Amino acid sequence: MLRSQLRSLEELLVQAWMNDMKWLGVIPLLLLLAACQHTQVALIAPEYKIVKAPDDLYKCPTVTKFPKDETLTDQEVGSLILKLQNNNVTCKRSLESIKQFYDDAEKTIAEQK
Repeated sequence: MLRSQLRSLEELLVQAWMNDMKWLGVIPLLLLLAACQHTQVALIAPEYKIVKAPDDLYKCPTVTKFPKDETLTDQEVGSLILKLQNNNVTCKRSLESIKQFYDDAEKTIAEQK
């Protein structure tokens, strides 16, 4: 059926050429003929790799309960500041470890390509 349609389109094209039809009328027929060709399209599925940092790298301790500020002594303030600073250092190291993990994973994936 498709071949008969192509053949009839070719005949129309030849008749148009014989009748001295202008090129603007012939171009759509040529495009239609070109569109009917059978071509195989190769589909390529993208490959995704999911990389997730281990849960033990996520260490950001927090202070959940603060002492009452009306009754704080200098020693309690110093102790609280020291605890907050230690938590900050722990969290910073944790974030650096996570960043290093993802950088290493990215390099490994790039090497596999």
